[in-house]
Amino acid sequence: MGRAFSLTWKNRYLWWFGFFAMLSNIGCLNYFQNNPEKNHPVPQGFLENISQHPKWIVIGIFILVVLIITLTILSIISRGALIGGLDKLHRDKPASFKISFRAGKKYFGRIFFIAFFSGFFIFLALLILAPPVAFLFLNHNYFLGSIMTILALFIFLPLIVLIAFLRIFGYLYAVLGRLSPWSAIENAYGLFRKNIAASLIMAIFFIPINLFIFLLAVLALIPIALTVLPLGILLFIFAGTLGAMITGVFGLMLLAIFIIFLRAILEVFTQAVWILFFYEIASPPEKETVPESIPETKPLPETGLSTINSEKG
Repeated sequence: MGRAFSLTWKNRYLWWFGFFAMLSNIGCLNYFQNNPEKNHPVPQGFLENISQHPKWIVIGIFILVVLIITLTILSIISRGALIGGLDKLHRDKPASFKISFRAGKKYFGRIFFIAFFSGFFIFLALLILAPPVAFLFLNHNYFLGSIMTILALFIFLPLIVLIAFLRIFGYLYAVLGRLSPWSAIENAYGLFRKNIAASLIMAIFFIPINLFIFLLAVLALIPIALTVLPLGILLFIFAGTLGAMITGVFGLMLLAIFIIFLRAILEVFTQAVWILFFYEIASPPEKETVPESIPETKPLPETGLSTINSEKG
């Protein structure tokens, strides 16, 4: 892990890629509905204003779609840039922001296909498993609905784990092994099947790290509160509730910036750990030398991997 930390800390330009790679999580938007029992009516004036200006709805939807597409493209390019940049740094080859960015653009299509395939597979699994459970609960058959929910979870959770590792190793095969997307997925499945225990242990390793990041975020509340609270009291005296609200928003922005900063660094460190782990389990064992002259296999171009399915993407 020391090597991964060194690569992360000494090459801070990678943090930008970590930041944009982290933005892919924004795509997982949650939809919250108001509880009818709480009865929070929407202001009538607001609804009338929206109905009178439908063009703003269209403009808002268009901006949201463009934003989501832009973030998705940046996150995919950044993922390839992280893998390509960290790989070159690990092998002591020239690396920079531009070189890494070019790698991200070069492997954009392959990473996009793997991400799309994994997301579609999860969607398809939900499409198959969710309707029977929903049907039973809608018909007030709570006993069978609970049993079906448990069975669905027993099927769905292992699929989530499998897809997660297909994505992790698939990205690495696509970039480091220069394999086609489907070949990368096939090799990722074979690699995970042969190293299930080691892969799961490696994934569990990140649980305490994420808890540590959460603890740092909680501790960051103390200096932020000590800074913002006096300012909030002062603004409340002169500007009332509005001043207090502005101060609260400012404090939340400081906390969000700090958390995003930590998450960007963690994203780089996590990718570095997976690359080093991948080299360890994917590289074939060294064979003992024998007297006979046996033609040696050539390593894949610009990678330290030797003959991990030498298909070209």
